[in-house]
Amino acid sequence: MKSSTNNTVDLAALVLRVGFGFFIAFGHGLGKLQMLLSGNFQFPPLFGLSPAINLGLATFLEFVAGLAVLVGFKTRLASLGLIGIMFVAGIIVHFSDPLFAMSAGGGSSKEMALLYLLAFAGTMILGSGRYSVDALIGKK
Repeated sequence: MKSSTNNTVDLAALVLRVGFGFFIAFGHGLGKLQMLLSGNFQFPPLFGLSPAINLGLATFLEFVAGLAVLVGFKTRLASLGLIGIMFVAGIIVHFSDPLFAMSAGGGSSKEMALLYLLAFAGTMILGSGRYSVDALIGKK
């Protein structure tokens, strides 16, 4: 019975990692990487840092850490960074936005960032699981 439970947890970790790692890396991080490479630094200046530095940090976390979560490499560390950036996005960047975008056209809200935050809290708790780069490296 225990191996069945362990397998279920490993599969849950895989689904959570691949799903949310893919969407943060390619749905959010890749666009920021393209902005960064094109020299378009239109990004909020937070914590006394320039827009270019903040864009670089967000790009690294969303794209690089997102890819790390996706493949299961240093998942807990990558997830911690993603939790941090999603906290900043949800609480600080979207401070004046509602929790939910309830209008027909959508609009800005805290919801997406906080959903990612919760998902990456899950990947941080679960870790990489058996089906990951970390597991492959650990077997050598």
